[in-house]
Amino acid sequence: MGLTGWQTVLSAVALLPLLLAVSQSRWMAAIQVLPVSATAVALIAVPVRGRPAARWLADVYMFLWGRFMGWSRWRSAASTGTATLKELRTADLPGVAAALRLHDGPPFGPTLQRVCVIQDPRAGRWSAVAQVTHPGLAAVDDATRNAYADQLGSMLAAASRGEQVSRISIMIRTVPDDGAERAAWIADNMSPSAPDIARQVSAQLEHAVVAAAVRHEVFVTVGVSEARIRRNAAQAGSGVAGRARVLYRHLQEIENHLRALGATQLRWLHTEDVAAAVRTGYNMAEAPVLERAKQEAARGRPTVTGLPVGAAGPVNAPSPSARSYTHDAFATVSYALLLPDLPTRVGALARLLEPSEPGERRTLALHYEPQDPSKAARQVERDIWTAEMAAEVKRSRGFRVGMAQRRRATETAVHENQVVAGHTMVRVAGAASVTVPVNWPVEDHAANFEATARACHYRLLRLELAQDSGFVAACLPLGVGLPSRVMG
Repeated sequence: MGLTGWQTVLSAVALLPLLLAVSQSRWMAAIQVLPVSATAVALIAVPVRGRPAARWLADVYMFLWGRFMGWSRWRSAASTGTATLKELRTADLPGVAAALRLHDGPPFGPTLQRVCVIQDPRAGRWSAVAQVTHPGLAAVDDATRNAYADQLGSMLAAASRGEQVSRISIMIRTVPDDGAERAAWIADNMSPSAPDIARQVSAQLEHAVVAAAVRHEVFVTVGVSEARIRRNAAQAGSGVAGRARVLYRHLQEIENHLRALGATQLRWLHTEDVAAAVRTGYNMAEAPVLERAKQEAARGRPTVTGLPVGAAGPVNAPSPSARSYTHDAFATVSYALLLPDLPTRVGALARLLEPSEPGERRTLALHYEPQDPSKAARQVERDIWTAEMAAEVKRSRGFRVGMAQRRRATETAVHENQVVAGHTMVRVAGAASVTVPVNWPVEDHAANFEATARACHYRLLRLELAQDSGFVAACLPLGVGLPSRVMG
């Protein structure tokens, strides 16, 4: 029937009064109990948009209660003007990101750079973030795409064999180009003797190009499990520094795999860089200000660069609505990405990241959790045995093996070939979002976003009642994925 264990137990309990009445031939009592039992079973067993109806009732109650009590309203301490220096050094983020702590790790690599170590005490995870420059997949052939896919599998398999990496998140944000870097270059190279008409034409062209231009921000977050590194961290000095040193042991390996994936530049982010990435995730309008300051500093001019960790969050985030999330002057609609039944081509989601008009931002995040190779092999063996036995039982009884059963058998065969080739099983969760200014028709942009996903042969599940959590998973490179809570 497709029910989980707890759903089966609760459904049986709901039907028990009806069955007792029928067994005792108390037909009038059975008729009276029937509507109650049927309603209870429907609430427990019938899924509505991916959740049982009972879960919807509980979630709606908690959502409305949080709004009534004011728990979901949020305002940053930095925006009040009364934040102390200590508060500005502490992450101040709303929602599921509130528990995160950003630490300066010990020196890393030959350049002795400081890497931001993100502590997630709720998930028991320590993470580092890299910003990656990649040429993309538009100009590469199918052989190169397949090679990239194999290399991604090799990276995840290597992470699983290390037995400490618990999550690798890849996030792509397609954002409007702020034009600050281009403007700084033009200011450096513009000839002072250029005619006025040439300056005017150049300025008009620049304005037209920048208004329609976009750029891609690619972040890779690597996280290790607290439970798996605790003993090694104690040997490495304990505390934040000890855990950071254990995390650093995996960063160089991941970096080598990313360069084999086509990355041309890779930089592990400092705490202020992570704060800037989070701030521009909440407020796209901050990007030009931060980039201008960076360009001024690169030219030796007096300026203030960086962003305090306490100012990384939104200035104001009212109680989220059921279907979108408002942060500062922008609104975001977040989705869970549902994997397709049929195989897709590498790069099939590229269209999903193409904005429908200037000023729109689209994001895509894939959160990979590599499984232990030995456990993956045993799981594949169990899946193959289950699929073969189910098909054999149907054939022996004269039933036709359906399309879903054949597809399941094909999937298990593919998984077996992947494990034999040295890869491992991976739990993957995808999150996607579209962001527009708050005064734009956000539902129209959301509908366009969903249509683009369908054209890519993917489906999107709108994260009703959990838009603030979905925003963190889809837009912020902090290694926070979708919740793993399931009923049953």
